[in-house]
Amino acid sequence: MNIDGENLVSLDQWKNAKREGNFSDYLKVLSFNDLMNESNSLMDQIKRSEEVDDLFSRTKLMMNEFTTRLEKESRHLADSVKDLKKSIEDKLH
Repeated sequence: MNIDGENLVSLDQWKNAKREGNFSDYLKVLSFNDLMNESNSLMDQIKRSEEVDDLFSRTKLMMNEFTTRLEKESRHLADSVKDLKKSIEDKLH
């Protein structure tokens, strides 16, 4: 480990990375119908504005999962989701 702290990760960063990994793994095992239901639930949470940082992270992971699945079916739909994701990220930053 470097004394300057270059190799150190804050506990919050580690927790967030772990949580994102777990949520991403969870999304991968869902059926498409369950993934749609999960996205509806996330949309409801966004409307209520609960834990904005966590919601942004979960939304990003969910859109990545949709893109991955759609790439197998339709490149055009996957590109549309990517464009939507970029538009959302631009508005949030």
